[in-house]
Amino acid sequence: MTGACVSVAVKRRLTAHRGKLLSGSDHGTPVHAASFIRERRIVLESELLGRTQKLRLIVVHEIFHFVWARLGNAARQSFTALLEKEWRLNARGELGESSEFRKKLHLWKEYVCESFCDTAAWMYAGVDRHREFTLGLRWRNQRKLWFESCFRRPHKC
Repeated sequence: MTGACVSVAVKRRLTAHRGKLLSGSDHGTPVHAASFIRERRIVLESELLGRTQKLRLIVVHEIFHFVWARLGNAARQSFTALLEKEWRLNARGELGESSEFRKKLHLWKEYVCESFCDTAAWMYAGVDRHREFTLGLRWRNQRKLWFESCFRRPHKC
């Protein structure tokens, strides 16, 4: 990947409430991290610092939100088609909590993006096994081939 720097901040007790990221508040839904594409920044929950595997997965996931935003329509449509095929053939499981949650709620557009980022985390975070990696081997292999094909050359993000 190439592109301008992305800043990373660490804050405690992150929650999302009414479209805003809060720190140290009792309001909202707890979150591990958030990306702000236009501001080129990522905010991480401080508790991740003591959980190496989870931290690696979350950081790569958040970085790939920047990639998704600049991926281009053809590549996004190609990845969407891959997920549509999985859906039609009743693929079970996912590669992360974020995509699994949206898949269960049938939030398709959000699911596609989160699935892309979770797949990237599965591939590039250096975590071989995790309880969130529930997608079947057949589907994992297809996603891996898609990523390897798509990212043969560097992408500006």
